[in-house]
Amino acid sequence: MANRISRTPAKAGVHEIKNRARPLWAPASAGARSSADDRGFTLLEMLVALSIISIAALTLVRLDAFAVRTAGDLDESTMAGIVAQNRAVELWTDPAPPTIGNSAVGVANAGRNWRVEQRVSKTADDSLLRIDLLVRPESGRGQAALTIIRPSR
Repeated sequence: MANRISRTPAKAGVHEIKNRARPLWAPASAGARSSADDRGFTLLEMLVALSIISIAALTLVRLDAFAVRTAGDLDESTMAGIVAQNRAVELWTDPAPPTIGNSAVGVANAGRNWRVEQRVSKTADDSLLRIDLLVRPESGRGQAALTIIRPSR
C-alpha cells in the first residue's frame, strides 16, 4: 500500500489515493479531464487517413472496371469459339472438300458480325487436309482459333 496515505490511522477506510490512474474510458459527463495527448485526431491525421482510404477506393474501382472489361472479352472469345465450331462443322459435313489456300468470309451469329479466316493446307497424308480457322469479331477484341483435319475427297 505504498500509494495510499492514511489521513487518520485510527479510522479505517478513509484513505486518499495518490497518483490515481485514469480509467481507459469515461463518458464526457463523468468529468474526466483530457490531457494534450488525447484530445482527438488532428486535421493532418484526418487528411492522411482520408487520402489513404481514397487511394484504396480508387484502386477497387479500377479493379472493378478491369473485371467488367475482362468479362466482355471473355464473352466475345466464347462466342468466337462457337462461331469457329459452327464453321468447322460446315466444312466437315460438306461433301466437297475446300480449296487449298487462304480465304475469309463474314458471318452473322448471335446478333454480331464475325470475320472467319480459314487456311486449308495439305498434310503428309495426301488423303487428309488441315484446316486452320481464326474467328474475330468485326469490332472487339475476342478471338478463337480452331484446327481440324478432314478427308480431302
